[in-house]
Amino acid sequence: MSCLTVIEAGGPHAIIVRGPALEIIDLTSGASAGSIPTGLARITAVAGAELDGRPIAICVANERLHGFDLASGEPLEATFAGAGPQVITAGVMSGRPVLIGGTGTALRRWDIATGTEIGGPLEVHRAPITALALVTVAGRPTVISADGSGVIQRSDLATGEEAGEPFHRPGGPITALAAAEVDDEVVIAIGDGGDLSIAAAGTWTGSAPEGGPIAGPSAQAGGSPAEAGGSPAQAGGSSAQAGGSPVQAGGSPAQAGGSPAQAGGSPAQAGGSSAQAGGPSAQAGGSSVRIASVEEVAAAAVASVDGRPALITLGHDESVRGWSLPDAAPVGRPWADETVSITAVAIAHAGGRPIAISGDGDGTLRRWDLSTLTPLGDRIQGHSAWVRAIATTRLDGRTVAVTAADRTLRIWDLETGAPAGATSAPAAGDADGTPIDTRYQTTVLTSATWNGMTIAVCLHSDGRTRAWDLATGKLAAGPLQEWAGARAFAQVGEVIYAVTEDHPYDEESASYDVTETALRAWDLSAGTVLGQAMIGGGHGGTVTWPPVKVVEFGGRPVIVSGAGDDGRLRLWDLTTGELLTEPLAGHDGELTAVAAIVHEERLVVVSGGEDGTLRIWDQGRGTRLTGHTGRITAVALDGTQVVSASDDGTLRVWDLMTGSLKARFRAR
Repeated sequence: MSCLTVIEAGGPHAIIVRGPALEIIDLTSGASAGSIPTGLARITAVAGAELDGRPIAICVANERLHGFDLASGEPLEATFAGAGPQVITAGVMSGRPVLIGGTGTALRRWDIATGTEIGGPLEVHRAPITALALVTVAGRPTVISADGSGVIQRSDLATGEEAGEPFHRPGGPITALAAAEVDDEVVIAIGDGGDLSIAAAGTWTGSAPEGGPIAGPSAQAGGSPAEAGGSPAQAGGSSAQAGGSPVQAGGSPAQAGGSPAQAGGSPAQAGGSSAQAGGPSAQAGGSSVRIASVEEVAAAAVASVDGRPALITLGHDESVRGWSLPDAAPVGRPWADETVSITAVAIAHAGGRPIAISGDGDGTLRRWDLSTLTPLGDRIQGHSAWVRAIATTRLDGRTVAVTAADRTLRIWDLETGAPAGATSAPAAGDADGTPIDTRYQTTVLTSATWNGMTIAVCLHSDGRTRAWDLATGKLAAGPLQEWAGARAFAQVGEVIYAVTEDHPYDEESASYDVTETALRAWDLSAGTVLGQAMIGGGHGGTVTWPPVKVVEFGGRPVIVSGAGDDGRLRLWDLTTGELLTEPLAGHDGELTAVAAIVHEERLVVVSGGEDGTLRIWDQGRGTRLTGHTGRITAVALDGTQVVSASDDGTLRVWDLMTGSLKARFRAR
């Protein structure tokens, strides 16, 4: 599926899908022009167009079509009739913007302004359509469609009639397609998820391209729009805006919420992408010479750069590049994603103020003063790999953070950011920063007090639970095999609980129901199971890792879980396994983070999802918070402040009561 398209908005721009967001890239400068948070978890295709002088994007997500105004970031009011297609592109027909989609073996067309379908489905393929492109040939827009068997068809956009004989590309399914008319000759690029081959398809004025059919990889299932007249779909001089950063007419984009832009440097190479000239092409009933190829291409489209058609590619490394047609020489400046995800966050009080500590994808730690909403101190180069978990506790009279990464636990003084820990044992997190060597990666972490010790309770990647004495760095308990499916640990009062993944037991058959996956609560110290199995919910009850927390409320421990793959939040009485409320729905896709706090005798829960949104749940009502342009990776609460972390590389602070944004920090 293609997650790349192009628009004209005061200059050529590419739109790519990055998680739940659309990233807008100025193809002339190679700079990010902003991001549009969509609130959609799984976008599989995108197409750009112009509607009433405004640049827009149409996305496929959850088998439905969703439109967004790129100037405001707001959803379009129009809804599209019928089932959503698998692949899309956009163009202009009779002066009106139209969407072209492939649904199964049929082509379909919609009026973008009204969402109504134009004509009926066009059954042009025998196998499911896997890629689309649009090209103007002799003044008429022509849809090029490819299917999973390698057959390529051409159809007149206006009439839906065949525009030439089909031809076949031997090999695997065609997953991407792009085409342009260059110097009165059609140039086509075809891809199968690897290299992109560019070939001359002839004038295409007859029933077959000159020189025979063509072959090789290309990309465009969300393709670039084309207009009659040979140019890509124009978005006029309108400005496109994402999170307050306009795509400005005149080509001087601003950055907002997106990844840093790549400026300078040679656009010829990025993450292994390169262009090669010459070489044979596959043949089918004729012969054609491959002009060039581009390596490691995930998707492609065609835009007008400096007045000439150019091939725009999205690499498997998420770089965006421009290439001249037909020779594939680099044009413009490349763009590469340099965002580093924030992967964990925790909050505690130190020095009389609330401090958040975050860890990111390259092992760096940052502290944030939540009383002044400012960064605190310098970055801490704490680990050599991404930070998997953070917990806070009191140790030797001071507040410390315990961070887990690179098969180690490290202990930090939260107020100063300096290493903290034992001085009596060489293996411990001592004053010179020597970590606790856990031998295995830590996947679940909490802090607790037990038998007079301050411990870190961890589930490690070998599937066993261990407790580490933070004062000495020595193993305090374990390894315990019984809790291999642990999803959360928590201490409530004097009891340390483990919440594990399990299969519910069927009394009638005297066997475990392996079709269902549930949560099970344990008293970790005593090793005893509590209550009944708690069905995870959604599509057979599959439990996903890890968004599970335990909080004390109403004198009892409560499990707060987003662990069902149906994206619903569930609350259980931990000791009985009874569901306390009906499942709460509000996210698109799965939940990825949860946190809970008791506020004015009410249990308030915050959930984050792969859709990039947050929900504040108070007495069953959910308030939606938007702004992140990546999956939510962690959520922490303190008083009336919510701190959220995301794959978009930002940390955001929200007001728990109003949902308003108080601060936004970028880790880099």
